Amino acid sequence: MKALMLSGPRDLKLVDAPSVPLKPGQVRLRISKVGICGSDYSSIAGKLPFTRFPIIPGHEAAGVVMEVCGGDSAWKPGDRAAIHPILCDRNDPMFAAGRVHHSDTTEVLGVVSRNGAYAEEVVLEDYMLRAVPEGVSDEAAAMIEPVDVAVRALRRGELQKGERVLVLGAGNIGLLVVQAARALGAGYVAVTDLVPDKLRRAKELGVDETFDVREGLPAEKIEKQFDLVIDGVGNEASVKDALLACRRGGRIVVYGVPSGDINFALRGAFSKDVSLMTSRLYDASFDEAMGLVASGAVRTTDIITHRVQLEDAPALIERILDGKEQSIKVMISV
Repeated sequence: MKALMLSGPRDLKLVDAPSVPLKPGQVRLRISKVGICGSDYSSIAGKLPFTRFPIIPGHEAAGVVMEVCGGDSAWKPGDRAAIHPILCDRNDPMFAAGRVHHSDTTEVLGVVSRNGAYAEEVVLEDYMLRAVPEGVSDEAAAMIEPVDVAVRALRRGELQKGERVLVLGAGNIGLLVVQAARALGAGYVAVTDLVPDKLRRAKELGVDETFDVREGLPAEKIEKQFDLVIDGVGNEASVKDALLACRRGGRIVVYGVPSGDINFALRGAFSKDVSLMTSRLYDASFDEAMGLVASGAVRTTDIITHRVQLEDAPALIERILDGKEQSIKVMISV
């Protein structure tokens, strides 16, 4: 099968990879569409410490079941499915509880030990598939995973109807967060970014206000204005901005992966009774995210800026990593 193998930092090449035999409880999925995640760029650049080489990356994907091993599987050849990319020991109590993201055995497909979806096919555990409803395209289905990242961040922040939400960062997840926030009842949604095109897209997706922060965040416009701040940047400056923006009793949720430890102004947070939370991955259910996409409340395909064939993806990724091309979301057709 054709696949993109990452043999080391900045060493992503099209190869002819062997088709792996199935074990009981596993499913072979024929990949149709696979999105490039921000963590994929980090892996390819050699900046994600968990990455083990060689590996076939890719975890935001959808396709069709080709083969099933095990007579009691709920899946059959021909079923359309999206990937829930978390691997977890089936015997771990967290697995039974649906909290697969909280297990010590948690691993994301295409990063450590299991080859991912930048390939014509991928072998998955049968619990890693989610049914795709009629009317949801393969492209949209491939983006259920990042939609769930957005939904989980908002749920962690306990968003209430009518609240004011500020989203720091209008990357692909940020643009999903602003849509999900509106769909889940936010009364006012604002977003920040350094890239005008991303802010323009945010406006098209219905945000109330955008802030171009190339020259810094306008403190006079955001101080104590928001009930909930969703931080997709995850550095010391962004958390400081989030604390400034929070009203008394506000909440901050950081889903952006910090590059290292950061200082948090606990005294300032205490004086405003602000809560700081993190949001890493998601639980076993994609139901809410799938429902938002199926209903059209979250328009996933509107944030896709590039569509590329599998064999052409390495060159595009190189241009993006080198800063020679700007993208929001890249979708690979296999």
